[in-house]
Amino acid sequence: MTEYDVIIMGAGPAGSTLARLTASMGFRVGVLDRKKILGVPLQCAGLISHRITEANVLPDNLILNSVRGAVLHSPSGIKLRVSRKRPEAHVIDRAAYDQYLADLACEAGAELRTGTAVRDFSEATGEVEVNGRTLRASVLVDARGQVAIRNKYPARQFLVRFRDQEMDTDFVDLRVDSRLSPGFLWRIPLDEKTARVGAFGHHKNLKDLIKGFISDLSTDFRIMESHHGFIPEPDPDMELVGGRCIRIGDAAGQVKPTTGGGIVLASRAAHVAAEVIQMALEDDMGLLENYPEACRKLYMAEMKNQMRVQRTFRILSDEDLDHIFLKMKEYGAEEIISRYGDMDIQTPLIMEFLKSGLLFRIIPSIISRKVASIWK
Repeated sequence: MTEYDVIIMGAGPAGSTLARLTASMGFRVGVLDRKKILGVPLQCAGLISHRITEANVLPDNLILNSVRGAVLHSPSGIKLRVSRKRPEAHVIDRAAYDQYLADLACEAGAELRTGTAVRDFSEATGEVEVNGRTLRASVLVDARGQVAIRNKYPARQFLVRFRDQEMDTDFVDLRVDSRLSPGFLWRIPLDEKTARVGAFGHHKNLKDLIKGFISDLSTDFRIMESHHGFIPEPDPDMELVGGRCIRIGDAAGQVKPTTGGGIVLASRAAHVAAEVIQMALEDDMGLLENYPEACRKLYMAEMKNQMRVQRTFRILSDEDLDHIFLKMKEYGAEEIISRYGDMDIQTPLIMEFLKSGLLFRIIPSIISRKVASIWK
């Protein structure tokens, strides 16, 4: 039986970042991933907040484009344009980024095993069954991503070449649609002609919705690649510790409720997890139980506010969304969103809408009572 201090199941950003941190502490760390090539197939839009550098490492050569704003589209085509002077997000080579983070973990001393599917594991004993072998660790980490959870949104994305136009690469396009809410459609430019166009949400035919969105944007285009996957639903009530096992990243429901993004949040959670694991291994295994409370302090207040936004979108029809867009233009919301908006920390914008009374000025009166019950 092969022994480790820590076995991390999953070599996505959460798993590899935690592997690097714990291996740097001098622990023997094993990382297992079922994929033979990390990051393939692509299952991410690859748009990441500029705040990634506060929590992780992102080399410049993996940034394909940087954006400083968004054009928001209502169902009928009403547009809001919001922007900042500096880049707010980066479009990255996500497959290469997964490999890069795994390489850093290996350089720190972690042992990576790709093409290694976890058949079974015991939270009580720390034993993991892989490819007919048994591995064991004092601490297990479930970082297997969306495969480890039950509730998730289907997602689909195309790589599209636009022949009849040049895009403004400073801006992404986002369209809301009540059939997807709280999901949405997106166009993320890689360069002036090429973009990732996709959607997530509970809808039986995402493919047709995306193609309709593309057709609204362009009359001459070519779809070059197609990808599909799942985005976890956020779950603030998920059990994050069981026996010797902790959960992190998508496997822990650590995703933003409004966008489904999780790399920055998972990177921050990895630092918390590394500290807890160090204390547990050096002192008392019972200290693993500190992990949920540390995570709660890290992100729970922000997550709960974003979940209120999510619940609000669930009750809005297309007509409601169009009404809201018109009212936001009327009340100067583009400037407010540009000033307070942030991909990761959305509470300041939410509080500004509430404090100014703008939220209830833009919501149709017929549903104001339902919305008020969400924000009471």
